[in-house]
Amino acid sequence: MILAAMAAVSMQSHNSLTLLFGGDIMLNQIPVEGKPLAALKPVFATADVRLANLEIPLTDANTPTQGKSAAELKARTQFILKADPRHIDAIRGIGIQLVSLGNNHAMDYGPRGLSQMIGLLDKAALQHSGAGATLEIAKLGANYSSVSLISALAFMGTRAIKKLTPATPSSAGIHALIFAGVLNKKNREYLKSWIAATPNDGIKVVALHWGIEKQTIPTSYQVSLARACIDAGADIVWGHHPHVLQGAELYKGKPILYSMGNLISRKEGPTGLVRLYYVDEKLQGFRFLPLDIKAMRVSPVGEKFVKGRLENFKKLSEAIQKRFPNKFSRPIYGWPLDVERK
Repeated sequence: MILAAMAAVSMQSHNSLTLLFGGDIMLNQIPVEGKPLAALKPVFATADVRLANLEIPLTDANTPTQGKSAAELKARTQFILKADPRHIDAIRGIGIQLVSLGNNHAMDYGPRGLSQMIGLLDKAALQHSGAGATLEIAKLGANYSSVSLISALAFMGTRAIKKLTPATPSSAGIHALIFAGVLNKKNREYLKSWIAATPNDGIKVVALHWGIEKQTIPTSYQVSLARACIDAGADIVWGHHPHVLQGAELYKGKPILYSMGNLISRKEGPTGLVRLYYVDEKLQGFRFLPLDIKAMRVSPVGEKFVKGRLENFKKLSEAIQKRFPNKFSRPIYGWPLDVERK
């Protein structure tokens, strides 16, 4: 009932906008016939703009990247992954309109794999940002309605980033923030100019692929970089890569979602979505929507489990406040937990 009411409210006012953020789309080794995302279609219908991180390239290319060594692959410190290109229909089918490509797997099958995936996205009218045929293209923002998305790989280590094929002025790859963990004046100016160049003057979303896998509390670099992006003009910072949920905060009144976990994966476990509600481009509401991944399908959790999952996300968010206090930051649950438009 609440979801249906939200959808109706959103449609009644041209000044209102509801955004829905998911995590990593990990469709490697998941059969198309299993309809892994289908149960999310009614949930995604409650938002005007839907976003997710397309982590695994949709390609049938067979030439893998040379950036990840045989020794790293054997030790399972690096992975080369791809997914069935036919999954594009499932992604489009649940209503996703914007995807981030600035991640550590987009170039797993080189320029050909990236080109095929971008071709599929373009044909399906799915907007994308974070990877492309040149650095300038990879840096460009995508736009849907009054929402702009820009995307970057933001690992702390320069060596780690360079294994993943950063784009150059003349070669395909990902857009990477190669800051070596330092937010000096030069790097802050880069953020400011990059964010200012987004396609419209509406809500600016910065997608960052960062952090440490399986860690539920963000690193100090994640927190510093996220807050720097808000200082530089972002309205929302949306993170991914840890493959588990991390909490959220309001910094200067702007939401930072540190990690949305996996949207879909072969690995089972809890995950979720975040819905943000705006009126006249001002944040009015926030809600965490818990999901479960089981048997290579993702679906909303049963009602009896919702309260516990909300409390878990609240604790993750409170941990950020304890670890990284800042006079401009407060828990997003100070609203309180279930703020939506009345």
